[in-house]
Amino acid sequence: MRLLSLDTSFSAINFTLIENGKVVLHRYEDTGKKTLEQLPKLLEKSDIDLHQMDAFAVSLGVGYLTSLRIGITFIKTIAYVSKKPVVGYENLHMMCLFIREPEEKLALLKVSNNVFCRRCKESSVGEVEILQDLPSEVVSVGLSTQGLASKQLEFFPFSLYGGLWAYNKLKEGYQGDDPMLLEPIYLKPPV
Repeated sequence: MRLLSLDTSFSAINFTLIENGKVVLHRYEDTGKKTLEQLPKLLEKSDIDLHQMDAFAVSLGVGYLTSLRIGITFIKTIAYVSKKPVVGYENLHMMCLFIREPEEKLALLKVSNNVFCRRCKESSVGEVEILQDLPSEVVSVGLSTQGLASKQLEFFPFSLYGGLWAYNKLKEGYQGDDPMLLEPIYLKPPV
């Protein structure tokens, strides 16, 4: 199975090609240009033929709403037209699953003025919430460019981990999400 996973949650375009359970291509590109303008060009430059994909995965956020909508609409349109399965994934959930910490952790991502988080402990993953106060008793994990967490990552390849997670779900028999129901994760801060 060939699966293309796409993440457009922040200013960069991040995509991964997975073939038979192995990552064969991962690309991260931050050109500073508009996502819609760059995405087809980057896929073409990487020799990605969308017609040769068996499935798709796409990040639903958290992230910037406009760039998320572009990536989600792009992938779900291709999946719908080609009648191929698509699986949506959420970035904080991927951080909880793939960042190894023995104790409880708090996965953090900042979007504009809000810090979104998920509480994770072993195989238990909490709901996405807007963080009000950073608890000091829990290890927090986030991107170093955002400067929030006690454990800072230089980079986290959301499309890679989201793609592997989606690939495994499909291999286990999951038929995919309804493309018409895939929407960006958007939480309004409390008033």
